[in-house]
Amino acid sequence: MKATILIDESGTLPDTLDQVIVVAAVGTNFPNQLNRLFNKSRKQLKKSSNLSEIKFYTSGDRTKEIFFKHLVQEDVGIFVLIVDKKGRKIPDTPKHFALLCWLLLCEVANFYPEIKEIIFDRHFDQKQDLETFNNLLEELLDFQVTFRHVDSRQTKEVNAADMIAGATLAHIRGRNSKFYEMFKEKVVSKIKINWPEAKRRLLKKEKLA
Repeated sequence: MKATILIDESGTLPDTLDQVIVVAAVGTNFPNQLNRLFNKSRKQLKKSSNLSEIKFYTSGDRTKEIFFKHLVQEDVGIFVLIVDKKGRKIPDTPKHFALLCWLLLCEVANFYPEIKEIIFDRHFDQKQDLETFNNLLEELLDFQVTFRHVDSRQTKEVNAADMIAGATLAHIRGRNSKFYEMFKEKVVSKIKINWPEAKRRLLKKEKLA
């Protein structure tokens, strides 16, 4: 069975106040289970059916606790990329974001050799930027796969990646490690890299192409 991979990030490339940026991926062979996860969390929270998403930075502690409690019971793989920007203000371009996603997906592909599709919480608003990102990432990856860029209010399962990325960034900043501790045993791969090294890997890849 082919896996579905969900990707989102926390922190930003251009903001110098963000010392690191985290990109997280959640993989599953059974994507419907993430819908069930969302529904179970919503039911326990006794929220109305109008609740469209659960985001780390807009959810209360009880919501986060319930969400992660259910998440760790599911058959998912979690992958995290942590990039130390070294104080740089880095332009948020399709090429730079494709670089980050490529570094993460190399690890994901080692665990899920067959991937049906990769779903991104929409990062760019402009169609041209999305197309450029897709083309660049396709060139970097060594396998063919379908990309989808979605609105997390409509494709709620991608919020799982947002929750992982947000909790990981909070843990790194030393603000709150409680939620990271809840799911850390489900983390298949955690990559730590600085921005200059990430750029060197990209240059090496481009020379080999």
